[in-house]
Amino acid sequence: MVKVRWYYWPEEATGGRKQFHGAKELFFSDHCDHQSTKTIEGKCIVHSLKDYTRLEAVGLEDYYCRFNYKADTKRFPHNKVSVYCKCEMPYNPDNLMIQCDDCKDWFHPGCVEMTNAQAEKLSNYLCDECTYKKDVEDTPSMATCKCRRT
Repeated sequence: MVKVRWYYWPEEATGGRKQFHGAKELFFSDHCDHQSTKTIEGKCIVHSLKDYTRLEAVGLEDYYCRFNYKADTKRFPHNKVSVYCKCEMPYNPDNLMIQCDDCKDWFHPGCVEMTNAQAEKLSNYLCDECTYKKDVEDTPSMATCKCRRT
């Protein structure tokens, strides 16, 4: 016998799978019990999201976890997650994102009217807000003009 702590798939938790849950995302739970070693089918490695995104290659046994789940109450206790992009969604490592070179915010290509193929070819990127700020700064205004009218 071995003591195990269970991880849950998003589909098994309250609320189910959301758009931002990656295909290999698991929830760490407080559910523990004892299992026969004969019931173990294989091995998996559960990484933090940060470590998972740093893997050079994701293997079949690699998964990640960023949320805790209380199985007895079916709740997520005080899980805070950062949101990104115009859509204000948490990061999903299955989806490509691009970073603005100026403000350092992250965006989904589709949310900034770009295909993934176009985004993958970029060497630099400025989001709409930073592009607008740059355009305003580069446009001379009458208040700052040092010319004379006659």
